[in-house]
Amino acid sequence: MAHTTEKIIDKIKELKETVLPSGKLILFGSQARRDATVDSDWDMLLLLDKDKITPSDFDTYAYPFVELGWNLGEYFSMKLYTISEWMKRKGTPFFKNVEEEGVEL
Repeated sequence: MAHTTEKIIDKIKELKETVLPSGKLILFGSQARRDATVDSDWDMLLLLDKDKITPSDFDTYAYPFVELGWNLGEYFSMKLYTISEWMKRKGTPFFKNVEEEGVEL
């Protein structure tokens, strides 16, 4: 069963409330610009309010979204940063891209 973009975003938001209640989740790339094709992935940035990312953070915070993507027949590409790590990237093309086109979920 195909899912609409809006239904997928709703499911992502529901999961965010459970998995990442105090962090930020930003959709960027073609899905955020609304120019995605049927083969497009879902690029998401997770920002954690903590001092340092640990290996277990991927399992705790990013993996549930990857699993949701699998269950929906979609590919979710997750980037994980602390807020301070992310702010250090200010001025980079990636940071500018996310700031310009990103949609906080």
